[in-house]
Amino acid sequence: MEKLVVFILICTTSYLYNEFINSEYVVEEVNHKATFNDINFENINLNNYQNIKIGDTLDTLISKVGKPQRIDKSEYDFDWYVYNKDLEKFFMVGVNNEKVVSLYSNSINSLETESIYIGDYKEKVLDNFRPIKYKLKGNIRYKIDSKGEYDIIKVNNKYITFFYDIHDNNKIVSYQVIDKKIEDKTNDIYPKNSVDVKKSLELQMIDLINSTRVKNKLNILEYSESATQSSRKHSFDMMSNNFFNHNNLKNETPFDRMRKENINYSYAGENIAGGQTSSIYAHEALMNSLGHRKNILGNNYKYIGVGIEIGDGTYKTYYTQNYYQ
Repeated sequence: MEKLVVFILICTTSYLYNEFINSEYVVEEVNHKATFNDINFENINLNNYQNIKIGDTLDTLISKVGKPQRIDKSEYDFDWYVYNKDLEKFFMVGVNNEKVVSLYSNSINSLETESIYIGDYKEKVLDNFRPIKYKLKGNIRYKIDSKGEYDIIKVNNKYITFFYDIHDNNKIVSYQVIDKKIEDKTNDIYPKNSVDVKKSLELQMIDLINSTRVKNKLNILEYSESATQSSRKHSFDMMSNNFFNHNNLKNETPFDRMRKENINYSYAGENIAGGQTSSIYAHEALMNSLGHRKNILGNNYKYIGVGIEIGDGTYKTYYTQNYYQ
């Protein structure tokens, strides 16, 4: 007998705070080096990404767009090859057994999206396709409850998710394409709870934030290890003590927690989200909430830290973002 559950719990909340302090900043910065040390950026043609197809070989990918800046884990059994050298042309390519099995971009179109492109509108998707209503994993049906923020279609042996900006007439802002075999063989919708997966999701979320900021002509936020530690601890606290709030069970605010990490700031903010199956889904959900969007696009911020926890709490996945200047 199939069990019916709701797919993707969308719980997000934001906290915006101003506090002016006459003190110097205490910041730790980390530079994430490329996985490949011999990258020759002059040979990379990022625009060739638009012609990458599901099923292409890894050699084809590298020969067309070059080597990635990073290789991350995903919520599936494939690795994301992350291309973030130019955030105006940000994309990720999922690779499994040296074959392309997934694509994501918020910047460059793809021939795999059935002639529907970034900048088109939701109506074009619905005029041409019927979105799926659920995902079947084992004997469990996960109902898709997107609240109108995205649609998933199944066509030509692939699943395509189109993400909409509900504050801009449901314009398509990004997409994700996944090989049908990869999606269908995955038995859970949530990522594995491992250090590597969580670290990968954190870095992906920072890339998503910064690529979105670049599209909006804002500064790129610098990575802060201190803000990351503050965020990780709060996500772990929410998961392990099964609550979802900016104030923890000791009634400590986000800013109390930042100060514990020796962060001195003049302006700070926090976003939290829960239940999304990946950083992609979490980021797009946050962007569709005006409060969270205000933090993501805040022009008063300079630093960012992200902490993600996966476990047995009500929402399974917990995302915390700490911003400050």
